[in-house]
Amino acid sequence: MEWINSSDSHILEPEDLFEGALGAKYPDECPRYIDAYQGVEARFYYTGYEYVRIDEIVEGDQSEEGQALQEEMIRASKDPYERLKCLDKDGVWAEILNSTWMLYTMRAPNDDMVRDCCRVYNDWIAEHCSADRRRLYGTAMVHMQDPDWAAAELERVRKRGLKSVLINCDTRPEWPLYQDPHYDRFWAAAQDLEMPVTLHIITGNIKDLFTFHGEERKKVPGATYQLLQECTWVLSNEFIFGGIMDRFPALKIVCSEFEVSWLPYWLFRQRQMRSALGPSMGIRQPDHEIDAYLPRIFHGMVDDSAWDLCIGHVPMTNISWGSDFPHARCTYPNSQKIVGDLFGDHDPELMAGITYYNVANYYGMELPESRAVAAE
Repeated sequence: MEWINSSDSHILEPEDLFEGALGAKYPDECPRYIDAYQGVEARFYYTGYEYVRIDEIVEGDQSEEGQALQEEMIRASKDPYERLKCLDKDGVWAEILNSTWMLYTMRAPNDDMVRDCCRVYNDWIAEHCSADRRRLYGTAMVHMQDPDWAAAELERVRKRGLKSVLINCDTRPEWPLYQDPHYDRFWAAAQDLEMPVTLHIITGNIKDLFTFHGEERKKVPGATYQLLQECTWVLSNEFIFGGIMDRFPALKIVCSEFEVSWLPYWLFRQRQMRSALGPSMGIRQPDHEIDAYLPRIFHGMVDDSAWDLCIGHVPMTNISWGSDFPHARCTYPNSQKIVGDLFGDHDPELMAGITYYNVANYYGMELPESRAVAAE
């Protein structure tokens, strides 16, 4: 067994994390667990805006063995030392740890509450990862409504040991677009602090499928496709054609949980926008060819069976596998077999990059001596 690394794992926040810290300040809006919604008695999580039914998002095996596995993963989310045991069991050396419930809370309309939740979460995940900073790489959560606050929070969490940040996937309709100089202080801080900026599903303007209930569920197929494509708009309109990556030439972007097989077609359309469509419509053109920006855009994938369509089109050093621990598509405790099935028919060096070295290089992970040489 060779160590692998996960570029997209998750943490399940403690049940009382936000309510315990902020319940008195936001008695009606604070994210929390509830026991009924729309007349349905079940366990729900209120995100501060929407409702998620717990038994549906878990989608776990209901057998005795399956329930034991669920309990093991929940313990690992609460106790970092239990998590490290899970990593050892799964053959995973290190992982990027993203939130679960805080992803949903980024959509809540009360900006003050969202900022307070970010601070509570960031302090908690920093403490969690302090158990072993060589293996647990927590991602900070930063709400972008107030760029001055966002930049200050970024500087604060960097001092606490967090090395990447997850923001709202897209700006809300009432906010300026990300390309607006309004946000430049934040991009400058992320660049100077060498903190990759992550765009993750759920945190933008498209509803997550698990927040649809009743008749609204008829919209799930289309809305889910929109959800899983939201970063493509933001990358193109804001970061490349909007000039952010030109103004901040060392800024690094991460597209997390959008998979990767869409990239060749997206790249074709970006080249077309730069060479033909954009100039014909007077669109501001990027300073460089589209391909020049690709090494600064990192992509996480979990189970995209068409990932190899990217070979020859995008830098394969910027694609990395993730376990999605402990969510519905989670590969635990069979990650070693799953990555072997997914990548094993390809060049071993390519597989080693996608499953281990790429994410380590992008985030500056400290690797064990047994597999550190190739990362140099």
